[in-house]
Amino acid sequence: MGFVNEVVSDEDIARYNLPFKPGDGRYWTRDRELDCYLWGGIIENFSREYIPEGRFWLFMRDTMLDISLNVEIVSIGSQVNAPKIVWKEVSHIQPSDLGGLDMHEVLSVLRSALAVFGLDGEETRPPHESVAMIQF
Repeated sequence: MGFVNEVVSDEDIARYNLPFKPGDGRYWTRDRELDCYLWGGIIENFSREYIPEGRFWLFMRDTMLDISLNVEIVSIGSQVNAPKIVWKEVSHIQPSDLGGLDMHEVLSVLRSALAVFGLDGEETRPPHESVAMIQF
């Protein structure tokens, strides 16, 4: 099936001990078959000339990874054009030993999840209409 953007169920909030309130309607990008999920988003602060970054939590193989990414928002989109985002590079992963996971596998799963996550993790588009470009 692969990754999809969906609203987190109350059952999954409890099962994974997520920091969401039941019924909040929070989104995540999830692959049920792999029992893997990604949640987070882009952090920006224009008042301090802060360079945007992606801040995510990736759960795979019973390991939670804290990941930061350098990002470039190419466009926020319009009625005519889809938004575009470039995930440039991974700038931080914790734990540094990846909890025993293989780096190549982690990056492969992360790429797949980000391609579906797109700009905000809430839109659903067919895979051929991805708004994400991944450069790592």
